[in-house]
Amino acid sequence: MDTLLGNIGYLSAATGFLFIFLLLLTTKEKSMPKRLLQLTCLLGAAWAITSFIQYRYQLSILPVLLTESLLTLGWCLLVSSSLTNTGQVKDILREKAPRWLCLFIAATIVLELARFIWPVFGQRTFLFLHLCQAIIGLWFVELRFRRTHKDERWAIKPICLGLGVYFAYHFALYADAFLTNILASGFWLGRGWIALMSLPFILLTARRIKHWQSRVYVSRDIIYHSTLLLVAAGYLLVMALAGFYIKSMGESWSDTVQILFFALSALVLASLFLSDTFRKNIMVFITKHFFANKYEYREEWMRFATALEHPEGTQYDTALRAMLHPFGCHSGVLATRNGPNMKVRACHNIDSQHRDIQLLLSSAALPAIEHQWIVDIDAARQDKEPAPFRLDATALSTVAELFYIVPLSSSSGTLGVCLLSRPTSTEKVNWEDRDLMKAISRQLSVYLTVFETNQKLAESQQFDTFNRMSAFLVHDLKNVLAQLQLLSKNATKHRDNPDFISDAFDTVDSAAHRLTKVLNQLNNKRVESQSEEEIDIEDLIRQVCDTRAVRAPEPQFIEQTSLPFTLKTDRERFSNILSHLVQNAQESTSENGFVHVSTTRKDHYYLITISDNGSGMSSDFIEHRLFKPFDTTKGNAGMGIGAYDAKNLIEQLGGYIDVESEPDKGTTLYIHLPVSVPA
Repeated sequence: MDTLLGNIGYLSAATGFLFIFLLLLTTKEKSMPKRLLQLTCLLGAAWAITSFIQYRYQLSILPVLLTESLLTLGWCLLVSSSLTNTGQVKDILREKAPRWLCLFIAATIVLELARFIWPVFGQRTFLFLHLCQAIIGLWFVELRFRRTHKDERWAIKPICLGLGVYFAYHFALYADAFLTNILASGFWLGRGWIALMSLPFILLTARRIKHWQSRVYVSRDIIYHSTLLLVAAGYLLVMALAGFYIKSMGESWSDTVQILFFALSALVLASLFLSDTFRKNIMVFITKHFFANKYEYREEWMRFATALEHPEGTQYDTALRAMLHPFGCHSGVLATRNGPNMKVRACHNIDSQHRDIQLLLSSAALPAIEHQWIVDIDAARQDKEPAPFRLDATALSTVAELFYIVPLSSSSGTLGVCLLSRPTSTEKVNWEDRDLMKAISRQLSVYLTVFETNQKLAESQQFDTFNRMSAFLVHDLKNVLAQLQLLSKNATKHRDNPDFISDAFDTVDSAAHRLTKVLNQLNNKRVESQSEEEIDIEDLIRQVCDTRAVRAPEPQFIEQTSLPFTLKTDRERFSNILSHLVQNAQESTSENGFVHVSTTRKDHYYLITISDNGSGMSSDFIEHRLFKPFDTTKGNAGMGIGAYDAKNLIEQLGGYIDVESEPDKGTTLYIHLPVSVPA
């Protein structure tokens, strides 16, 4: 049995060497590494055939040792050439390590050739020389790998692993033979299988190193199916050994147990090979570790960094283009999480009001963010998407423009999604495309977080500037107070003095002028108390409407909800923001127009609506200026923090504000307050 396995191993190794040689003949490019690889394959085939003949007919081992030395010389030259583009062997031998190693092997070859004519040394000497070859070969392979630049180790790693196993095996073989002066039959017969195991690693290096000019095509499907067959064969071999053990240990019932064991083994094997997940995992593993990448990641990363360094439009537009470009998507959308909803921040070649956008954002965006899962919409509507959450295939069947949902998420970054049209850079989106999408999405999440943090920092700096300005205003107020206090103190003594009375009027006039200036700067804003209390919202709205009725058009309160709603917050502050929003509506509307305030309940929110038919606002103004602090259209009459303050308070209460407006058609403002806010 051992002899049969050994002979099969040698013949298989010879076949493998010849197969690689013939495969290399199909490539037209010429290079020294390719020629060395072809020569080594021929030497390997000669070594395997010689070993087979020697053991089959029990001949002298000297021809085997000679061909083995030639093969080792070929391996060393091949490994040396893997790091150079030279076309001559003498350039390789300029380095000390390969030069002395090749000289030692060449001397061994000369001695082995001389042995055919004259018995110069005994068998033990040649076993020692081959032991030294194995040791030096191991050292040389390790040295080559260690001295290789980190960026190039990926290419040379397979051949170093294959030859490491080859030389380590021969080290054990010849160490045992040198000590005992006997070649162990089992060791000797296993050499063919060891060489055969090394061949795929050598072929993989031939594909990876470009200057070898030997990038032969090996089908992924062939490797995939060969791997499945190898796994199945290994599994069946293990099961056969286990069945044999059961039979040898059992009594009269062992035949039945063995049959049942084989039946169970076949069932397990069939279930594994019929599992799509198992087969896909093997395919992904093979593609990841044994084939070149679809993307040049360094180039993709440089393009990505360049896109972020040269923004066009807003930062959200820049982020969206950075996501679309690597995959050749014609259109896309970027939306970020805004409380319980998703807000569209940027669109490319698609209308922001497109029905596909609203459908995907409302049904699949939040689950995709939560599970950090890239959703293939095409697969989802065919019920083929293995998502960790449920998707409505019927609703997704109407989506026509968008094909992928990519979540933007990181441990501390902005939460959002990118909706992509069909990629044109690849026929089929596989694991590598998804990995690139994930990598880009995480970086964009951090990029947008930095942008939004800078915006908040800028707002904080504006408030700091406002505080410094307030210090100057307080200083002016103290000066006015000092003037008035002095006037009051002297009034008891000089009230009958005409000159004093004239000076008093001048002082009062100056103080009034300075106070008017201060009040104009402060825009009638007062420091508000932060005491919280339960307030009836509808009663408060009526009071605000009555207070603002001093100006036309008078605000009309239209009560639409029959359920009372109370809110625990600072009454004065909430009253001020409502008054400010109603005032803004009045100021933008002519006296013949209308301002309506209404309330209703919608889903889990209490809704306050303020609408008018005034001048309206553009979408750009709403997006970039309406809620921006210290940005006002009233000139010196306003400070631009009223709408900002209103937005902040509503969001602190767990709600949000929506605005619908068109120039010359009016504005409708929706204040959403969650009904779950404790009363």
